[in-house]
Formats: sequence, C-alpha cells, structure tokens
Amino acid sequence: MALIVSFIFLVECFLIAFFLFDNLWNKGITFKGGISFGVLYFVFIPVLVLISTGSIPVSQIDFSQTHLSDVSLTKDIKASFILIAYLFSIVLYLYSDYIIPRKKVEIKEYNPRLKIFFTIYLATLLVIFFGSGLLQGGNWYYNRHQFFEKSGSFAVFIAFILNASKILIIGALIHSWIIDKMPFNRFLFGLMVFTIFDMVISGNRIYLFITLVIVSLLLLKKYPVKVLKVTPVLAPFIFLLGYLASVFRHARGEIFIHGLPTPQFIYINLLNAINIEPLNFTKFFLDISESVNVNVIYDIFNRYDNILYGKTYLKTFFFYVPRSIWPSKPESITIMAADAFGSTSLVTTMIGEMHMNFSYLGILFILLLLYITEYLTQKLIKPSFFSSVIAFFIGVLIFRMPYSDELIVFFIVTGIIYLSSQRVKIVCKR
Repeated sequence: MALIVSFIFLVECFLIAFFLFDNLWNKGITFKGGISFGVLYFVFIPVLVLISTGSIPVSQIDFSQTHLSDVSLTKDIKASFILIAYLFSIVLYLYSDYIIPRKKVEIKEYNPRLKIFFTIYLATLLVIFFGSGLLQGGNWYYNRHQFFEKSGSFAVFIAFILNASKILIIGALIHSWIIDKMPFNRFLFGLMVFTIFDMVISGNRIYLFITLVIVSLLLLKKYPVKVLKVTPVLAPFIFLLGYLASVFRHARGEIFIHGLPTPQFIYINLLNAINIEPLNFTKFFLDISESVNVNVIYDIFNRYDNILYGKTYLKTFFFYVPRSIWPSKPESITIMAADAFGSTSLVTTMIGEMHMNFSYLGILFILLLLYITEYLTQKLIKPSFFSSVIAFFIGVLIFRMPYSDELIVFFIVTGIIYLSSQRVKIVCKR
C-alpha cells in the first residue's frame, strides 16, 4: 500500500510541477502559479522526503514540547490518502482552465505608486517601532510582542497594513524592472536591501523567500538558456543562502535582546545558530520547506475531531471587534492548532485549516475557496503585470499562512491601490 501511496503522490507532484512551468510560459506569474508553487514547496518537498526515507520526523530542536507525531509512510496510510484527495482537488482547480477555457483577460497598463507605498510602509513601521518602545532599548522582538498583546486589534490592523505595503513595494520594484524603468543591478540591490532589512526587523522570512521565487521564475522565463547554464554554478550559493535563512530562526530572538546589535554580535549569534543546527542534507530540505507543517496536517487528519464549521474564516470580517466586546471571537487557526497540539503557534496550511473547519467536506470546499479567491484577485485589481505579481504573492501566502489574515492583507492591498490611484487623479486635475 505504501508503494501505491508513493506512486500517486509522485503523479500529483508531476502534474502540479508541469502546471507551474506551463502556466509560467503561457501566462506568466499568476495566482494559480502561486498556489501551485506553495503546494510544491510546502507539501511536496516533505512528501518526497517521506517517500525516500519512510518518515517525516518532528524537529526536536524546535518542537520537542509539542504533541506532534512523526509521519510514517507505512503507518499513516489513511492520512496519506486524505492528503492525496485534497491534492487531487487542487489539481482539478489548477487544470480547470484546460477543461473549460476562459476568455482572455485584457491586460492594462498600470503605474504603481512606489513612493506612496514606501511612505505607508515607513509610517506603519514607525508606529510599531515607537509603540514597542524602540527608544527604551531592550529585546526588540519581546517588546514588539508586548505591543501587539496590549494594543489588540489596532496593532494587528497596523501589522496588516505593513504587510500589504511590503507586497506593494516588492510588486512595484519588480514592475519597474520588467518594463525597463530600472536597470537589473539597481533593481536587485534595492530589492535585496529592502527584503533583508524587513526579514531582520520582522523576523519573518516568507516575504524575502517569495520575492526570490518570483524573480527566479521571471528570469527563467526571460532567459531560459542562460538560467539553466548558470544554475549549476549558483546552486551551492543558493544552498548556502537557504541554509542560513533556515538557521536564522535560531538567531533572530537573540539578535535584538540588548537593543540594536553590533555586527560582531550578529556574527556570534549566527555561529551559535549554526552550532545548534549543523548542515545535514535531509534535514536541510525538511527545514527549508518547514516540514513540520506536514506533520501538523497529518495530526489534524489523524487526531483532530472538533469541527469548527468555518469559524476561522469569519476572522476576515470581525477581526476588528475587541475581545472585550466579543470574548468568544474566533482565534486565528494557528492558535487553535497550537491549543490542540501543544505549542504557542502552529501553521496548518490551507489544507489543514480547511479540514479543521469542515472535516472531509473540506476536500470539496477547498475547490470553492480557491475559485472565490482567484475571482477576487482578478476583479478587485485591474489586470496588469503588477496585479499578476500581487496575485502570485497572495497565492503562496494564503496556502502557507492563515487564510483569513492574508485575505485581510489582500483587501488592504486593493484599498491602497485604489486610494493611491484616486490621489493621483486629484493631483492631475489640479
């Protein structure tokens, strides 16, 4: 039976990978491309390790205090078939355009307002800085955590605006490069400075990661032969970068423990992080893909029976209501998963969240959710290359992160785009 499970997983992996590159060549960067990449990276890298080694172990360094179980290829057959069913629904969604072709969408010109996006980013960042007691020194990550706890919905909303502005800045920079408004070297330097700065300040690697993915895919489409030629040369550097990004999670909590760090202090903490997690090829692939998310999915299939009936999706519409007014306001899916499996926060991915809310009906409902979300990305932002970059970003984020949070971020993105366009129109009329 394990052989049958492995074979079906490999077929689904091939179908999704084929779609990703076929879609890239024919349509470019799209929402569906983001979903397909998210599935390949966050699900299939761990699954391929499962097939080749027979298990996906839970990291004892990061999750020894949880009740999560190792995934076994031979013992978790039922859960594997449930995952296969969810992946099959995603395959159906991805290939639906091949079955029922859609009308071609007319691409329109749009000039992103980079200065406005950057101003919003700086303004919200300053609110978080001063709200977290930047001038008082101390542990930055701890102070920021305290600010979010004390300020409630206001702080969360500011964080959503900050995340939306990040996506818009990254999208605007990529747009400037693609239309030859910005030379590649200048574009890459600016993009890396911004995303690495944001990663260090926020402690979150996902925006840097998705940015690198988008740029890599666009380079592959633009210069396929050149990219294939230099890939073997760049592979060791990419491997090293991925490893350092992975071990950064061990260093980030210590870097700001005494306020702003010196370069030497950063270096020492990175060395300590490397000592905590020495380089190991199998563990490398599990860590970069955050394989514990798959452990969470399997435990949800095997052990979670408290159906939420869509409760976590309501957060999109009611997150701003203070808990003092609505004490039973739905928590984020990451908190609910953590309560179930013994942690402070656990990522379920879109698949795990859907199953926690609707059990086996989630296999069908995930199709509906994907169609609705794609429809929103097409209707709320005018079709353009810039909007396609935003859609890819949202596709990866809603698969990996809590759906309701990223949908709020997307709504804020559309609001900022609309308001920035209106401001430009008013200025032009004057």
